[in-house]
Amino acid sequence: MEQKSDTITGVNTEFKSLRGRWFIFFAIMAALGVTLYGKSLYALAMAVLHREGSSHGLFVPFISAYLIWLKFDKIKALTPRMALVPGTVMVAAGAVLFILSQGREGYSLQVLSFLSIAGGLILVLFGSQMFKEVGFPLFFLGAMIPIPQGVDKWIADRMAQTSTWGAVVLTKAMGVPLLREGLNIYLPDIHLYVDHGCSGIRYLLSYLVFGIAYAFRFKKSIQGRALVLIGAVPLSLIGGMLRLSIIFISAYYIGPIMVEHRPHVMLSWTVFTVLLVGVIAVDRYLSRKKLTKVTRELK
Repeated sequence: MEQKSDTITGVNTEFKSLRGRWFIFFAIMAALGVTLYGKSLYALAMAVLHREGSSHGLFVPFISAYLIWLKFDKIKALTPRMALVPGTVMVAAGAVLFILSQGREGYSLQVLSFLSIAGGLILVLFGSQMFKEVGFPLFFLGAMIPIPQGVDKWIADRMAQTSTWGAVVLTKAMGVPLLREGLNIYLPDIHLYVDHGCSGIRYLLSYLVFGIAYAFRFKKSIQGRALVLIGAVPLSLIGGMLRLSIIFISAYYIGPIMVEHRPHVMLSWTVFTVLLVGVIAVDRYLSRKKLTKVTRELK
């Protein structure tokens, strides 16, 4: 009876220790978040909410939370062990990034600094095993950071040309008369222009972000993960072509109302979701089929 009591006491002590370390972690990060990093984190939040180069960013925290939830039982069972050396190095790296960010425009370096310090504190307070479980979901939050404007514009310009060309080919194949001059599209009595938002870059960034999470969750080999990420490029181009062609066709047959904001957004989200769910469904089907075949061969 005494031995059982000692065991329960030991478990309670470890639980309190783990809970206390999490309290210290969140207290430090909250203090840093409202002081040194307050402006940068606020700017990132506004960029996500206003779709300023990070329209996909709204989903990132939920994906990170989901990935942690999948490992929650394993995380709770871990015994905290301090990893001082790697943790201190990571915190120092975060401090260096913060120093380098001073006097520079933008907030990317500061957000990366914040995440680096968070990762370092996890190593210091909980050890390498804990970091192994939560490290990816933590640094995945960095996917919310918009890419530099120059890079964004360069990619968007090229994607707009490709998506517009493909959409015009598809639309003409459906018997719709239209004329293309660069990114200007002329339908009977309707003039359309393919701007940055319709270039397909939002699809590309969103598919890349979802692809990173999907590859981490379901793909074990480097080759499989690489194929998922590479596949985001043609998928985004196909999505852009389909979206534009649907807009052109609906504008011709229904009217200019179909290019207004609300129907435009609804069409964009519909194409994005259908393609994403469809590709995931096909991949899961092929993966299960391959696993079944391998299992039969082993038997």
